[in-house]
Amino acid sequence: MWLVCMLLLDAALVTDAQYGGCDYTIDIASGLSYSIYSPYYGGLYPANTQCRWTLTTTLGSRVALSCSDISLPLTTSCIADRLVISKTGQSSLSDGQSYCGSGVLNTQSSINRMTIALLVPPTTQGGRFFCTATKIECQCGVRRTRKIVNGEATLVNEFPMMAALVDGSKSGEGIFCGATIITNYHAITAAHCYMGRSIANLALLVGEHDITVGSDSPYTALLLLASIKIHEGYSSSTASSSNDIAIVRTRTEIVFNPGVGPACLPIKFTGASFVGIQLEAVGWGTLDYGAPKSNVPMKVSLAVVQPTQCSSLYANYSSTQQLCTLTPNKDTCQSDSGGPLFYTDGYNMRAYLIGTIGYGIACATDRPSVSTNVLYYMQWIMNNTPEWNYCYQ
Repeated sequence: MWLVCMLLLDAALVTDAQYGGCDYTIDIASGLSYSIYSPYYGGLYPANTQCRWTLTTTLGSRVALSCSDISLPLTTSCIADRLVISKTGQSSLSDGQSYCGSGVLNTQSSINRMTIALLVPPTTQGGRFFCTATKIECQCGVRRTRKIVNGEATLVNEFPMMAALVDGSKSGEGIFCGATIITNYHAITAAHCYMGRSIANLALLVGEHDITVGSDSPYTALLLLASIKIHEGYSSSTASSSNDIAIVRTRTEIVFNPGVGPACLPIKFTGASFVGIQLEAVGWGTLDYGAPKSNVPMKVSLAVVQPTQCSSLYANYSSTQQLCTLTPNKDTCQSDSGGPLFYTDGYNMRAYLIGTIGYGIACATDRPSVSTNVLYYMQWIMNNTPEWNYCYQ
C-alpha cells in the first residue's frame, strides 16, 4: 500500500462550474468529526466524477484530515484519477497536492481552511476514498511549566515558539540572533539582525535546545529562509533606530509538534503599557558582555519600567514603539537580539510575544535596555502575513 503525491501545477483545469451538484462547504465545529468520501463509497466512483469539499473552521484554528482508505488508480505524476488537497483552502487548488494509488493519509491545514477535490477523467477503472475531518483548536503560546545574564536554563523545548537565526556561510558564526515563530512559515525578529548578511546563507533553527548535543530534542529542524521583510521605517544608519522589526519566511513549512509551535500575538492587550510587569527574555546569547554564547537557551525575567528611564538615555527612544526594561544584575546580551520578550497569562498559561530584544549599553549594567514593542506593530505584522490568521486567546 503506498501513495504518490505531486504538486498540482495546472490550476486552469479547476473551475467552480465543473463541480455542478458535487460542491460542498462544511463548517468544522469543535468536538465533532465529519466524513468525506467519494460518490457511491462502498463501491467505486463513476467516470468523469468532479467533486469538491471546502472545509472551514474558526479563525486561528486549523483542520485535521485523516484518510483511512484511499484507493485510486496509480498513474505517473497522478495525471489521471487524483485526490487534490489545498492546505490553505484555495478554491482553485493552485497550491494543492495530488494523490493517487493506495494508502492512508494524515495532514493538516495551514490556516482555518482546507479544500479537497476528487478529479476523475472520462475514462477510469474507478476507485474510492474515505476521510474524516476534525477541528484543531487554536493553539498558540503553549509552553512547558515548572546571552542572557544571570538567567537560568530553560527546560528542553520549554518555549516551542523560540527559534534562532543561523548563518551557515563559511565565515558565519552559527546562531547570531533570536526569533519567535508566529505561523507555519513566519517568525518575528529584529531588523538589525539582517544587516550585512546574505539571505542565501541564512536559516531558521526551530525545536532546538542544547546546540552541542543534537539529540536532546527530537523536534530540531533547520529551515532555509525564503525572504526577510524589514519594516519600511527602519534605518540601519542609526544604532538605536526605531522600527527594529522584521518578519522572516521559511522556504518550507515549520511543522508544528510538541516541541515546535507559534507564540500568541498580543492582540487582546492592545493599549496596555506593561509598565511594572515582568516579562521573560529567552535566547542563546552570550552569558556576559564579550563572554561565550550559551549552549542552551537561557531565560531571565525583566521588569518593564517607565519610558522616561530610556528616553533620558537614548535620543531616539519612542515610548509607543519600544519597551524599556531594567532589572538589577539581569539582562539580555549579545546575540540575543531579535529574540522574544514573553508575557505568560496567568489565566490560560499561554505565552504572548510582547517585545523583541533590541539594544542596550553592555549587559546587566545599571542602565535600561530597549526592545521593540510588538503591540505597536500588530497591524504591520498582519498586513505582511495576509494569508494567515492568528489566535485570539
